[in-house]
Amino acid sequence: MLILLLITGICLTLVITSLLLLRPATQPFAPSASFDIYQIENKLVYYTENDGRKSLIPDAHARTFQILTAGSVGQPDASLYARDFDQVYFRGKSIPGANPVHFQILGPDLGRDDRHVFKAHHLISADARNFKCLDEHLSKDSHRVYFDDQVISENAGHFRYIGKWQKTSFYKDQSKVFVNGKGYRVADIDTFDYAGNGIFTDRYQVYKFHGDGFQSNSGQPVFRAMMQFQPVFG
Repeated sequence: MLILLLITGICLTLVITSLLLLRPATQPFAPSASFDIYQIENKLVYYTENDGRKSLIPDAHARTFQILTAGSVGQPDASLYARDFDQVYFRGKSIPGANPVHFQILGPDLGRDDRHVFKAHHLISADARNFKCLDEHLSKDSHRVYFDDQVISENAGHFRYIGKWQKTSFYKDQSKVFVNGKGYRVADIDTFDYAGNGIFTDRYQVYKFHGDGFQSNSGQPVFRAMMQFQPVFG
């Protein structure tokens, strides 16, 4: 009985996968003056950039090729992502290691499968299960914090939002304050907090954010932390 249930489960999985990846290719969406498009012609897949340049995607499988969409159900938005039975593509080039069965779009150039997260064509996180977007540029998993495709903190567990002034958001971990992906060291990070109207305080000083950085009440600028950006892999 157990063997029969196991065989039934495997067959059901194969049927679902076949329905997902072996259906006819999606028709290309209408060309736009400001958007790139995928096109299928004579069983070949092409990618046309918004400046009119057209290039063949040599390894794409036309029969299973699909343009991926983002947005809500019933109101899909065209994206720069596509897939076939074997690969995921971004702007006409394959994303190494991306699983087409489980791939999801997180942003205009951000996506994930069941294991990894990719920024455009590049792997940025191997912790897809715990990956979340904090804002347009900022994201984190259980270990690291990212600004676009750069690691800005290895202390994701203590990374937290502390406030917003005008259109700028402020965060901190156990050693630095972060603004627009830039890290700053202050006198006492443990007590550093937002007081409102662009003013911050810690146990020892008062700080004013002036758009390009912080200045303390002593008149001294608060210097950016060294090496705030690190490569993700390699």
